[in-house]
Amino acid sequence: MAAVQTRDDKVREDAVDKRLIAAYTRGNSHALSELYRRHSRRVESVARHVVGPIDEVEDIVQDVFIELQRALHKFRGESRFTTWLHRVTVNVSLQHLRKKKRKGWARWTSLDQVPRHAPRSRSLERQTEARETVRVLYEVLETLTEKKRVVFSLYELEGLSLEEISQAVGTSVNTVKSRLFHARREIFSEVKRRGAMPTHTLQVIK
Repeated sequence: MAAVQTRDDKVREDAVDKRLIAAYTRGNSHALSELYRRHSRRVESVARHVVGPIDEVEDIVQDVFIELQRALHKFRGESRFTTWLHRVTVNVSLQHLRKKKRKGWARWTSLDQVPRHAPRSRSLERQTEARETVRVLYEVLETLTEKKRVVFSLYELEGLSLEEISQAVGTSVNTVKSRLFHARREIFSEVKRRGAMPTHTLQVIK
């Protein structure tokens, strides 16, 4: 899960981003490289949580920044740059899934690929149990509708606020809340049915 930033941190970071965007629109090509350095990991994380652990995530990251390069001149600074970036990343990721006509979550097969948010334990047995719970979680995410999966992933796995998600997916906060509520209920019900350990489940899903 992404590290929590304070409001002041976000304001400072956004000011830097907007200076870089202004520099890029004035012809400074290095500004785009700096935006990539600052945000490529964020884009990769969001994309991976939207499409699942597939091999093509790096391609999606590149496509996101190609789209940014085309569209940066349209950015008016009315919202935070990262909010706009999340919207672009979600859209590009979903386009990738639709183009492939399959869901990335089905490719989750290796226990060695447990994502960063998986709970850690010194006990090999507990590590194996935690990995199994994460594997089940990703299988269950496969069963959600696209809209519920995106909202759940952005909130629980990426740590975005409800307001940030509403802007990223282009809907109201109340709609985001509703999708999150139903996603959580469906996930808990299915994880419980499959017999995943409740303790680890609660560490993966708030």
